[in-house]
Amino acid sequence: TYGFHDATAQRIAETAGLSAGNIHYHFGSKEELFAAAMRQLMSAISDTLVYQLGKADTPLARARAIIYANLSEPLYSHRNCFVWLQFWSETARSEELARLERINSQRFHRNLLDALNRLLPRAEAENVAAELVAMVDGLWIRKAQDSDAISADSARSLVFAYLDRRLDVATGTGRS
Repeated sequence: TYGFHDATAQRIAETAGLSAGNIHYHFGSKEELFAAAMRQLMSAISDTLVYQLGKADTPLARARAIIYANLSEPLYSHRNCFVWLQFWSETARSEELARLERINSQRFHRNLLDALNRLLPRAEAENVAAELVAMVDGLWIRKAQDSDAISADSARSLVFAYLDRRLDVATGTGRS
């Protein structure tokens, strides 16, 4: 509601129906509360990823499962994307938040690269993974700025279509 800078412990406590003392007791600081919220969101993405990967039986299905987990309902919502954008903006000032961002970013990239390496030569897989991560990040930023921005279904369709086109171009024959 307020963004990171305007979200004081007092405002957070009032919204949650708690005292500011409770917030400080359990989290120590607004930054630690924010880090806990980010860990919870990362855990939700991870849980969705594990579930989706359990259904994936080909490298392409694995790549799609990874994308799906990062653009799934209800994770890809205006609220979550707004909080994540605030999180990104604070990574330059907080080593703990920067560490969480590195973990999340590396996990997303590594998982995509693992699936794409089975479909493409290494250098091309690296390029496509970087493009897909940037595309998903851009969709999260758009959603953070506008609650009526692209829906989760449309976002996934857009990224899946891009992946399909990249695979078709890279292999010259389509997906394997």
